[in-house]
Amino acid sequence: MLKKGILFLVFAALLISCKGKNEGDGDSYYKKGKFRNAVNSYVEAKKKGKISEGFYDSFVIAYASSAKQTALKNASDGYIGGCIEQIYKNLPNTKKSATIDSVVVALTDIGVAQIKGDYEYEYTVQGFRNLDSALAIAKRNNTNAEYAKKARKDMENIIVKRALESAEGADHPVGAEYVLLEAELFAPDNADLKKALNSVRLKNRADFLIFEAVGIEKPSRFINKYGYIIAFPIINITPTSLTGQVNIWNSTGNNIDFDFSKLKLVSTKGETVSAKVGGGTCEMSDHLGQKKESLKGSVGKLLSELRCLVNISFSYPNGFIPDYVDYKDANNNMGRKYLGQK
Repeated sequence: MLKKGILFLVFAALLISCKGKNEGDGDSYYKKGKFRNAVNSYVEAKKKGKISEGFYDSFVIAYASSAKQTALKNASDGYIGGCIEQIYKNLPNTKKSATIDSVVVALTDIGVAQIKGDYEYEYTVQGFRNLDSALAIAKRNNTNAEYAKKARKDMENIIVKRALESAEGADHPVGAEYVLLEAELFAPDNADLKKALNSVRLKNRADFLIFEAVGIEKPSRFINKYGYIIAFPIINITPTSLTGQVNIWNSTGNNIDFDFSKLKLVSTKGETVSAKVGGGTCEMSDHLGQKKESLKGSVGKLLSELRCLVNISFSYPNGFIPDYVDYKDANNNMGRKYLGQK
């Protein structure tokens, strides 16, 4: 027994000796809850190259703890993003499942803090990204994702509640749609949100909707203000047709030959039909829009920051429920108008 005890002490001493001073300092700072100091010490240890076998687990957990600690004080602190970047970079080098669990919990808590903080919309986007990253990491590593799942659902409910209240108090239905679209990015399947969006879209058919949110990489249902902005000042929808006038505003920054026959009407099931064009005009001057030019066939000169007003129709079979009108050109400039359903 004595020999075994001595061997254990020797083994423990060897483990300790595997750590350099910087890594040891990092461990000490971490135990005291000084997570930024721990991170700094681990960074120095990594630079010098003298690290133990379990270094990366300690390194990643220190970053996760430091980011979470910062988020709970100020979730808009730019330091958080740098920590998260290092977590992603070094996570593949870790060995312990407990490290994965710690990262999932930290990203979840950071996301919640960013969303609850009621900062600019950019931080709400970041918050949901962190929640989704937590879920993805948990799934990829077959660890428990319930904590992150519940947190994301709770945050969806908070965001939807805020959006519905703001939309109800908006001065104009277009403003209401902006607010609801922000929430839809995170809760696209929420029944109350869908109902509210449908209601404002019915009111906004004749209005331009220009929207560009900070931090959004996917267009989702947003309309980028540097594309084609679409409105229907006159519209009539029957079980087998959509007819009326479409108004297209060119906000691409370039003069365009716009082919109105390439406008697509998309159903709620993703079915598409192409437009038939019945003539129209395009503005040639911004002076009260008095100078205009007629379409040549289905193509009109759509000058930058000016509009075309065109008679248009779509035919489709029974059961086709119009959802939105879509356009995309060869340079990936796009426009989309959601119509709402009565």
